[in-house]
Amino acid sequence: MNNPLNVSVSRFIFTTLPHMKLKSLSLLQSMVFVTFGIILLFLSTTSFALSNSIVAVDNAGTVGQYTSLMLDAQGNPIISYYDVSEAKLKVAHCFDKNCAQFNAILTPDAANNVGQYTSMTVDNHGNPVVSYYDQANSALKILHCGNASCSTGNTLATADSVGTVGLYTAITVNSNGWPVVSYYDATKGVLKVLRCGNAACTAGNSIVTPDLASSNGVQSSIKLNAMGNPVVAYFDFTHSSLKVLRCGNAQCTAGNTITTADASSNVGRYPSLLFDNSGNPVVSYLDLTNGKLKILHCGNASCSTGNSIASVGSGGIVGYFSSLALNASGNPVVSYYDLTHGKLNILQCGNSTCTSGNTLTVPDSSGSVGQYTSLKLDANGNPVVSYYDASNGDLKILHCVSQTCSLNSVVVADGAASVGQYTSLKLDTNGNPVVSYWDETNGDLKLLHCGNALCSTNNTITTPDTTGNTGWDTSLVLDASGKPVIGFYDFTAKIMKILHCNNTNCSGANTITKPDILSFRGASIALDSAGHPVAAASGQSDQGLRVVHCGDATCSSNNTITSPDFPVFPAQADVRGVSLVLDGNGNPVVSFYRADTNQLKLLHCADPACAGPGNSIAVLDPGAQAGDHRSTSLVLDASSNPVIAYQDSTSNSVKILHCGNVNCTAGNSIVSAATPNLGAEPSIKLDAAGYPVVSFSANGGLAVLHCGNATCTAGNTIVIGDSSASGWDSSLALDASGNPVVSYYNANDKNLKVLHCGTPSCQ
Repeated sequence: MNNPLNVSVSRFIFTTLPHMKLKSLSLLQSMVFVTFGIILLFLSTTSFALSNSIVAVDNAGTVGQYTSLMLDAQGNPIISYYDVSEAKLKVAHCFDKNCAQFNAILTPDAANNVGQYTSMTVDNHGNPVVSYYDQANSALKILHCGNASCSTGNTLATADSVGTVGLYTAITVNSNGWPVVSYYDATKGVLKVLRCGNAACTAGNSIVTPDLASSNGVQSSIKLNAMGNPVVAYFDFTHSSLKVLRCGNAQCTAGNTITTADASSNVGRYPSLLFDNSGNPVVSYLDLTNGKLKILHCGNASCSTGNSIASVGSGGIVGYFSSLALNASGNPVVSYYDLTHGKLNILQCGNSTCTSGNTLTVPDSSGSVGQYTSLKLDANGNPVVSYYDASNGDLKILHCVSQTCSLNSVVVADGAASVGQYTSLKLDTNGNPVVSYWDETNGDLKLLHCGNALCSTNNTITTPDTTGNTGWDTSLVLDASGKPVIGFYDFTAKIMKILHCNNTNCSGANTITKPDILSFRGASIALDSAGHPVAAASGQSDQGLRVVHCGDATCSSNNTITSPDFPVFPAQADVRGVSLVLDGNGNPVVSFYRADTNQLKLLHCADPACAGPGNSIAVLDPGAQAGDHRSTSLVLDASSNPVIAYQDSTSNSVKILHCGNVNCTAGNSIVSAATPNLGAEPSIKLDAAGYPVVSFSANGGLAVLHCGNATCTAGNTIVIGDSSASGWDSSLALDASGNPVVSYYNANDKNLKVLHCGTPSCQ
């Protein structure tokens, strides 16, 4: 991706989750109704809410290790796991998709000290088949359930008891429904592959040790290819590497190939294997040396050539207990454990090789959670994950509300070619976004009015001005009736225009005026108490900053125009980054750059028209330099002191300036709230506590900063809200719950996007 900071400068210049127990409260101690708490994060004053479901399915003692998850025909989770307190194998069958009520929890093997290292699949009838370790006898056992809940008709078999065997099991079934299992023989220190001779594994079994070249098979994952032959990804302990076994027949007795797919460091633990649409293996695993999750995408069926390996990390040591799924596009989705932070992580890859556009989320961070993950995707492609809550000793199920498990919504709001630059966003009275922006293809001003808070349905898009190449540098406000008022630049006519729409969608006969022939680019607009527009913009070079106070709602008469920062003759002013608000008296307050003198300035007018002699102009950060037309964004705190987010192209960072008084003449604090090489085109708002929230374009995509205090000196969070977009020209609002809503231009795909965060910090 291009550095947005560098690109912005050029844009300015040029365009310039047998004994049965049912849990329910209504039936004494044998029935415990599992309830759960979900925080509904309302995204507007309407009914839109986003919330992942997280449920403690079993909390009787210390339970939930070695989880393995499948979904039944209705999409309801079935989980095998180990009960540490009772030293038993358990199987839970949920009776709804979120495991929210009436879950069946069973102990299908009455023996003691059984159930570690579970792996589960389902047969052709949807009945669970589970491999696990019998610790009492050091043996591999197979459970084949007689129904989906394992409540009747179960068979139990000890499939291998020669030495200490059956650790680290992985199971699948062939077309007959007969189990095929990979597991570890601790006596010999090698991988074993079992092919059962019937569905119950009671006769005709074959067991092979396909790799005797090293100590291997501690942790494996098995699947059958299109020919019904096993393919196994496993950890080679001797060489600390990832290996892939491709069996030459169904029993793995001939024609096998073994490939060392990754030997780059201490790699290959916790492998999870699937096939892409071409039958090539895709494997997630741990890179212990570097503390990263790795994704192998093989170039052929044996992983002998053309492989791609991606390394993914979110800070700290991550990648333990990985579980892999492939979405409808063939892109990997992986659940795993962040050891450093003790959290469950979800990776949604942006492409089939996980080399770009990846999304990392932390859907459960309540204590030490996320060991022994097992992942499946529901019918909508949303992750369902079983995992262990170590803090509480519980089995948990996560059912995500989105494919990324993020509470954030990202939509392409206008997918036409080359649209979405110069966005400005406000929320209507229903919390629905309204966005003005430029259509580069047609050279038109456009307006989006979203049909709901997420912009996911019933949106309207209009083109209220098509005269010449128009619609640059838009600034949007809504009047008391919800009608848009937009200030913008007409490049053809080289003049600022003001549009007052005659309805909320700008679809009628709108009024467009040119209130000042000397007002040029970068308009910023507000409405006074009478609904009359007040605009600040860069003027012609010999005029500097221009302020227009319209005499009526459409700027058609009685306008007053001033140049409150008139350049000293013969200087040619270069005004950039204009941002205007009105104080409690209706007097304009404007932040802007004088790029010709490398000065960030604050104008506080002494009257609504900026016409009097008592205006205050303060130089705020000497030496700071402007990157482009949207390099400052201004709000006032509860004391009417300005708070400015601005781009300093000298340090390539976003800075936050909190003024010590209304004129910014004393007591100011300045912090670089974003690290270097971050920070183009910021947009700022204050949350209910008065803490700044800023959207901006960063190297990793569209970023959202939420400050931890009023001056952004501690507790800040920075989140990449959309890693697939450049995030140019962002415009920020906060919904009724304080959650950021951002419009922005995606320069990668040249479209308009809207992000609606599900939490105030977008996490």
